[in-house]
Amino acid sequence: MALEILHMSGEGPSRPVDVLLVHGSYCSASVWQPYIMPFLAAEGYTVHALSLRGHGGSPSAVPLNRVGLADYVADVTEAVARIGRPVAVVGHSLGGAVVQSAMASGVRVAGAALLASVPPSGMLMATQRMFWSRPRLWFELSRIMHSGIGDADPEILRDGLFDNRISEEEYRRLASQFCDESPLAIQELMSLRWFGAAPAATGTAGHGRLTGLADRRDRRLADGALVRNEAHHRSGSLPRDDARP
Repeated sequence: MALEILHMSGEGPSRPVDVLLVHGSYCSASVWQPYIMPFLAAEGYTVHALSLRGHGGSPSAVPLNRVGLADYVADVTEAVARIGRPVAVVGHSLGGAVVQSAMASGVRVAGAALLASVPPSGMLMATQRMFWSRPRLWFELSRIMHSGIGDADPEILRDGLFDNRISEEEYRRLASQFCDESPLAIQELMSLRWFGAAPAATGTAGHGRLTGLADRRDRRLADGALVRNEAHHRSGSLPRDDARP
């Protein structure tokens, strides 16, 4: 499949590993271009950003509503193979579940980082908590899953998904890159399915360390989910919390 993979060469001496970025739901590889790719490239890393099938410039042989997590895992597997050198994989949100599933399926990576990732046990409990604590956001996300991102309420998303309530201009820039997501993949995230690789799959030959990052102010996902994730991946590093005062 002709997957879209954006590339940015590292500056200065070459690093021993490349970085592969895997986006979250309702967006594509372009979400990494303004900030993350230039930042990593300035640190010397050659950076690759994958658009999962049906997102951005990556085609899908079937309608998006028939694309599942196994298809996204196949995309990551292909991207790692195409890079052809040691690579650390970064997954955000849904992309974190895809990265965990890819590692569980045997994809060999030099390391992995999960950014505000879907917990290894899925989103069911977190979604139930959102229903009671942030009902407007819950109903809007549920509506988007069935009707598409095109008519999303910008105020609900801007207030509900961004802790610092970004400016209207910045939100419009991000919204211009939004795209629809597979309802099947979202439903799979809600199932009672374990996404994490077995403990033996990290910190061993062929697999590097796994690190989870989140901000303690963000309570939209289950509190402590990343801690449980790291406890499962005992060979990984301690969870990092980047909260600012």
